[in-house]
Order: sequence, then C-alpha cells, then structure tokens
Amino acid sequence: MMKAKLGIKTSLLAGAMLASILGAGTALSADNKPDFVSGGVLKVCTSGEFPPMEYYENPGDKDLVGFEIDVIDAIAKGWGANAEYVVGDFKGLLPSLDSKRCDLVASGILITPARLEKYDGIPYFSSHIVMVTAASDTETKVPADVSGKVMAIEAGTSYEKMVADLNAELEAAGKAAIQAQTYPSASGVIEQILVGRATATITQDTTAAYRMLQVPGRLAIPYTYEQSENYGIYLRKSDGDRQMLKEAIEALQASGEMKTLLEKWKLPETATDVSHDVN
Repeated sequence: MMKAKLGIKTSLLAGAMLASILGAGTALSADNKPDFVSGGVLKVCTSGEFPPMEYYENPGDKDLVGFEIDVIDAIAKGWGANAEYVVGDFKGLLPSLDSKRCDLVASGILITPARLEKYDGIPYFSSHIVMVTAASDTETKVPADVSGKVMAIEAGTSYEKMVADLNAELEAAGKAAIQAQTYPSASGVIEQILVGRATATITQDTTAAYRMLQVPGRLAIPYTYEQSENYGIYLRKSDGDRQMLKEAIEALQASGEMKTLLEKWKLPETATDVSHDVN
C-alpha cells in the first residue's frame, strides 16, 4: 500500500513538473514576438486591390478579405495580436514603414534586390504565369495548341510579348500564328473565353484563381510556365524582427494551415513551398 501511495505521489509530482515546463514553454512562445505588436495590434499596409490576395468582396465593404489577409490574421493571432489594415496607394506602401504608419507591408508585393536594400522582406509565395482555357476545352494543353486560334490578352502587359515570341516560333515551324486580341482589363479577357470568342489567355496564377472563384467549374489551367516570382511580406530592417516573422510563416507552413488557406482561395497547392531566405 505504501509503495502504491508513493507511486501516486511520484506520478502527481511528475505531472505537475511537466505542466510547469509546458506552461513555461507556452509563455516563452507567447513572448517571442516583435516589439511593434506589444500593444496587441499589428498594423499592416496594403493597397487592398489584388484579388484573391487582398480585396473588398463587395462595394462599400469595410473589411478586406483574401488569402494574404488570412495569412496576416493568422500571424497576428500567433503573436497574440489583432491585425489592423491601413489601405493606401501601392507606391506609398513601403515608405509607410519609414514613417511607422504600419509595421508590415503585405500587398502581393514582389521580393526584389532593390527593395531589400532598404527593407527586410520574407518571401513566402511563388507566383507563376499560366494559360487559362474554358473547362470544357480538352484539346488545348500547351500554348502552341492555340496556333491559328484566338488568344485574348490584357493590353499593356508582358503577356503580349510572350504571344509575339511564341508566334515567331510557330511561324518558323510553318504553323499558323496565334490571333492575339487585346482587351483593357483582366475581366474582359476572361469574358472572351467564357463566351467562346477566345480559346485561351495568359495571365498570373493569382488572377486566374480569382476568376475561377467567380465562375466555379467554367475555367481551367492546363499549362503553367516554369518562371516564377516570389511575393513577400516586408518590414523595417531588424535581424530579430525578421527572424520572428520568418518563424511565424514557417509555423503556418509546418502546421498545414497555409495549405488549407491555399485550397480555400483556389491557389496552387505548392505556391508556398518556397525558401523563406533571400540570400
């Protein structure tokens, strides 16, 4: 009986010690956050005009929605804070870090060497150029399959040159050129595919994902180009803060939450499988 009581006491003591250790670990984790969220608010600058990354779902809405909004909200929650979004012109987002109008910039913004000279940035999302067709089209699998057919392109974009380069290759091979028709907006381009006036378009996978959300089951992405660009989250230069932001992003990736958000917004499931280092 004495041994049984000792065993119970020992188990209770061990359990208490374990709870104490876990509690200390949790407290340490909660404290592992940048100083700029010490007040419980994470201020984030964004343009709010890049669906499905961040946008207003309906005219007059006050709250932003989107994949990147969900990511930032999750990061803020992990730091024991609430995200507060400061909406402004895209060109003024990074300077807002200098004035401390915000603590992070998240707006589908590319990680570039020039920007990294002045600010820290963590890449976390790889965006690819894709070809979009009608979901019912089972014949158009690669861009060359649009030979002799209509390709709708948003005017003023780099996609115009991509079609021109492809036409040069088609003509050299003795094949009919693609009939490129330009339109002033991405929505106008997609409309041409939906009504059957165009066979395909070339656009960014983020744009394609947003359009597919709008018209479920009517569009498809049969081809993805190899070249990619990384979007990231920017902050003021600070080795410690940069490391904590990197760890927060990696925690979302490791937990599977990032994948769940990609699925929610119809984005490529491998879009966040990128290195979070910039060197």
